[in-house]
Parts: sequence; structure tokens; C-alpha cells
Amino acid sequence: MAGKDGRSRGLLTRWFGRVRTGERALPEREAGAGPVPIAGAPVREHLTVQGRVAVLTVNPSSKHRWLEADLTDGTGTVTLIWMGRHQIAGVTPGRGLRVTGLISEHGGRRVMFNPRYELLA
Repeated sequence: MAGKDGRSRGLLTRWFGRVRTGERALPEREAGAGPVPIAGAPVREHLTVQGRVAVLTVNPSSKHRWLEADLTDGTGTVTLIWMGRHQIAGVTPGRGLRVTGLISEHGGRRVMFNPRYELLA
């Protein structure tokens, strides 16, 4: 594919061009589709789930610091991992959260790394 100056454009340039024009580069759920049940959430797909924080764990190691929260909605559990963090204001056991990110499987667990989050009442 050639650009305005006749040079070929790279993969990232074409991808960002698609994003800018609204063309989809990767299949994703519609943003307004709302949260999906955790048990039915497919892996390796960008989506939104919500539930309550059942367990909150901090890894205080100076080398690898992260905050883990087990989010459950009654159908299943996903472990949220915020790397480089040891606390997030408002994220406490029992707190409702709506998170958006990519669910993957790691060590037999369903995990979401560094998700966007929204605190719920």
C-alpha cells in the first residue's frame, strides 16, 4: 500500500490509520455491549466484566511488585493483576468493580493484566 508520497506504508502505520478512520483492526465486542458473565468470558478477547473483589493480595517484593484482586460475579472468578502497584485507592475486599481488558490463562487461572477499572457503589 503506497502513501501520499509514493512510499509503502508499514504495518503499524496501516493499523493506526484503521483506528483513526474507525475501521476495525481486531475483532472486539461493542463498547456499549456491557459486562459479560465471568464464566462465559472468552479468553484472548478484549471485554468488560464486573463483580466484587473477593480476595486482595499484595506482592511486596522490590523486584516484582504487583497487586492482585480476585473478582467474582457468582458465575466465576478472574484474577486482576496490576503490575508495579501495591495499592489502588478504593480497591478493597468486598468492593464492586467493572473492569475492561484482555482475559488470558496463566498457571491454570483466568487473569487480566493491568485492566481499566471503574469503582461501583
